[in-house]
Amino acid sequence: MPIANPLPSVGRPARLLISCTTALLVLGVGAASPAAAADSVSYDFESSSQKLPYMALKGAGRILVGPAPGGKSGQAARVNLPNDGSSFKSELVIKGLDAGSHRFSFANYLPGDWQKQDFDTIVTQWFSTQDDDPRIKPVLALSIHGGDWRLKVHWMSGGQVQEKIIPLGTARLGHWNQWTFDITWSSPNTPGSITVTRDGATVGSHQGANNYHRGQPPHFRIGAYRPGWRPEKGPRLRAGASEAVLFIDDIAITSTAAGAAPAPRPTATGSAASPPRPSAPSPGSTSTSSPSAPVSTKAGAAPTSDAPAAAAADDTGPGTTDHKTETDGSSLPSTGATGVIGIAAASAAALAGGFLLLRRRNATGSPRRAHRR
Repeated sequence: MPIANPLPSVGRPARLLISCTTALLVLGVGAASPAAAADSVSYDFESSSQKLPYMALKGAGRILVGPAPGGKSGQAARVNLPNDGSSFKSELVIKGLDAGSHRFSFANYLPGDWQKQDFDTIVTQWFSTQDDDPRIKPVLALSIHGGDWRLKVHWMSGGQVQEKIIPLGTARLGHWNQWTFDITWSSPNTPGSITVTRDGATVGSHQGANNYHRGQPPHFRIGAYRPGWRPEKGPRLRAGASEAVLFIDDIAITSTAAGAAPAPRPTATGSAASPPRPSAPSPGSTSTSSPSAPVSTKAGAAPTSDAPAAAAADDTGPGTTDHKTETDGSSLPSTGATGVIGIAAASAAALAGGFLLLRRRNATGSPRRAHRR
């Protein structure tokens, strides 16, 4: 028995309208899916049309794009932090990441004349904004201390910040370091994990709590930050210290499955990466802090080596006099709740319009059919 056409009076235009409306509804559902690539971003500094991430600049520090040093081809970002009594931070800031699992990869370069100092220069940090404590320590901080790399991990216990220091080996000057951090953020009931590789060799790891389980999910900062140079801390750590100049390149952040860190690989003889030193015991709890609230001002297009990037104030601490700051701003494209609602509303409107048109055509008859009669 032939099957009756379920829409015998629907013409080709109406069927086309219904098909398009259905596609819009599918797109609306897809936009709400967690599989969207809002947690993936990359910067290679090669295109003059690519905008830099938000900047956190305190004092006269600058981040400029120009030729990469050390025999590396292409462009790189040059980070400068002068010892002028007021400058202490020059960072690129990438916000909008969730509290899941990510792979962070980037390259950095310390020039051959880098001055070793007995204090931390933080070159990468993951910061969780806390409304009630804007100066809390970053949850993770990669720094150069003296001539060594080290990672600090912070978490909260009993209302106090706990700290663990993980040695990552000796720093090589005049050498491009290729870093990868595979991070799964912990939750109140689930331990997290961190695996650090440099130049293809695993140099450090951590299992357990690795954030504060409160406030905003950790966001990513890269550049140069010297907490001891904050003006309110006085001139002691500035005495005899030169400016900080380093280079960064090939930033890539991708969302990953939990526990997707690569298997540890030993350092081969003659490899660029140095073997990790024995892990130091974790100090007791501490409530002192260094970084301030990560509020940033959006940067414009990527500057060339001749045009300095626009300065941005990202916190207002004692002893600082900065320009008016903007609140938050993510450099990551993301379809949030507003986007999903907009797509759904447009789809619903298109569907309603299609059925209204169909009813009118059925009530009055098609112009083509009227002509034939």
